[in-house]
Amino acid sequence: MSEKLNALKEAIEAKMGQKLLSNKDFISLADRIFDEQHVQISPTTLKRIWGYISEDVTPRIYTLDILARFVGAADWNDFIKAHGQHEEPNPSTPNATETVVTTGSSTKKSLIGKTFFTLAALMAVAAFLFLIFRPHLSSEEPSDANPRILKKGQVFATYDDFHPLFGITAKDYRHYQAVPGEDEIFVWAPQYHNPYYHNDGNRDSLMPTITEYWTPAKYDNEDAEEVKAKAVQVQKEAYYRILGKNELRIVFMKDLFDSTYVFLGAYRLSLHLSDTTKVVWIRAVDHCDLDNISSLNNYKNY
Repeated sequence: MSEKLNALKEAIEAKMGQKLLSNKDFISLADRIFDEQHVQISPTTLKRIWGYISEDVTPRIYTLDILARFVGAADWNDFIKAHGQHEEPNPSTPNATETVVTTGSSTKKSLIGKTFFTLAALMAVAAFLFLIFRPHLSSEEPSDANPRILKKGQVFATYDDFHPLFGITAKDYRHYQAVPGEDEIFVWAPQYHNPYYHNDGNRDSLMPTITEYWTPAKYDNEDAEEVKAKAVQVQKEAYYRILGKNELRIVFMKDLFDSTYVFLGAYRLSLHLSDTTKVVWIRAVDHCDLDNISSLNNYKNY
């Protein structure tokens, strides 16, 4: 696996035009993958694969497929074939021709014994891997039977239907409230296509990105140039403020299809797509475990 994985990492770095050596590099790669495939791999996962975080883990095939598609392959297996990667035979292990050297019942017994041993070994390895990766699987693939896990597309009628889930009791500024006890994690309830904040995005795919840009109110005693200058200043200040806070926003969008609020997932700022003229939010994860909200910190930019 290590030789094949190293080949994939080299191909990705060649596409990125640089070695991945810093936190910002992995955030940039995560953004590029999302821009091209509309799927999210967290920067933390990428850091583990590159060894930037010292954890001895084996990447999931699902993750490897995404990375392989990023460099033009159909999937992980296609990447291996295209790059001529294959397992070298072990010279200490006889091949099939060398093994079958007897005839009759002794040959059959030998083959049956070896087959049984191989199956038993594979089952033991599978059980071991399942025990190791079960916590990760449960966090990335929530069960439909767990009511404490919000999933993309769930609908809520009012603020009072979802704010209490996070322990929020405030009655003012209800569209943007900090989650009690969490550092820079907010519950955000923007209005789709708000006339001043806009909140643009693809409604049909449940907003994989949300783009904010601001239009200040025009006063009668101001001309167009003054209004434009004010808009530029407002957007620039907002961009740097959000960039500095490193927020993660749990999003319930209003008026996406009707007057209800649709849960879209947790979003982080796209460092690749945002600038001083707009702020682009990308979906970091499409579910939220209400009993482990702190786990969302793993999806922040840094």
